[in-house]
Amino acid sequence: MMIIIRSLTLYAGLLLSSSQIAAHEFWIEASKHYGEPDETVALILKVGETFRGSAQPLLPDEVERFVHVTDKSRTIDGLLGDSRPAARISTAKGLNQIIHLTTPFSIRFGEGDERWANYVELDGLDRQINQYSDVPNTVPVTERYVRCAKSLIKTGDQPVSDLLSGKMPFELVLGGSWNRLGTGQHIITLFEGQKPLANVLIKAFRYDDRAVVSEAYSDANGRVRLHLPTPDRYLISGVVIRPDDSPDYDWISYWPSITIEVIK
Repeated sequence: MMIIIRSLTLYAGLLLSSSQIAAHEFWIEASKHYGEPDETVALILKVGETFRGSAQPLLPDEVERFVHVTDKSRTIDGLLGDSRPAARISTAKGLNQIIHLTTPFSIRFGEGDERWANYVELDGLDRQINQYSDVPNTVPVTERYVRCAKSLIKTGDQPVSDLLSGKMPFELVLGGSWNRLGTGQHIITLFEGQKPLANVLIKAFRYDDRAVVSEAYSDANGRVRLHLPTPDRYLISGVVIRPDDSPDYDWISYWPSITIEVIK
């Protein structure tokens, strides 16, 4: 059994590395975002592009933290192997934050590999990588990447506020107090630890048509104002990239995401 799990882990790692740029969003797809306390909600881990992706198995070697946060934090054990969904949780009253932090994956962009330049352009990384003139910014380049996913599930009829969980190195936080999220402008703040982070491109993807409906760079307060135009599910994500402390890699990137549902 251990050999099978390790083989699956290696196989999944190879697939993810080879398709990072073509399919680099990662998110938690909850079976529902609104309900009542003590309901069972299925959680699917997905990787893909523009909110279209494939369900991923829960592999222990790839999980740094998988927790359900309400008034306290509970570890989500999950369903191992090839199970879909990856886990199920029982909802608590109020706001349920689902947090999934991965261990690092790695990739090498060799000579002539256009994916690096496409990646930098697609995710607006110039503002970040240009701060570090002593780190290679053209191929060949090596990188590690870490996924920092969050999903919000609301129960009951009392207003709630999304708060910084502190469970991930980079986290997106939805601003304001709400009972049911409505269409229009929403403020999202990107945090590095407890500190707001500027100059990161944040995008909102709509589930219905997989379109980028709004995007902006985080300001000096780590904030972006995104317009969510229709009732639907939304994936909000960005990429933070830094020089890697490991001598084996040039860069390390973090991919914070949050999934929510607008219903009115």
